[in-house]
Amino acid sequence: MAIVHVPPQMQELTGGLAEVEAEGNSLRRLISNLDTAYPGFKDRLIKDDLVAPGLAISIDNVVTSRGIFAEILEDSVVHIVPAIAGGH
Repeated sequence: MAIVHVPPQMQELTGGLAEVEAEGNSLRRLISNLDTAYPGFKDRLIKDDLVAPGLAISIDNVVTSRGIFAEILEDSVVHIVPAIAGGH
């Protein structure tokens, strides 16, 4: 199963867990399985079949540009990365 790192602002969905495991050979399937285990996940990650604005998804240390169609391997590590705002 892939390991998914959950940002602090989404950990209320996972009961406070910062890391969870999920199956899926694409980001779409992984998110669907996460939503089954942790209801509300899909609503926070996907808007109109795209990764929600303000979020990026890193798979095996590479920020994907393939969105929900990105490939997930059995041993992938997935990070959900919220946008960082600030500066002048």
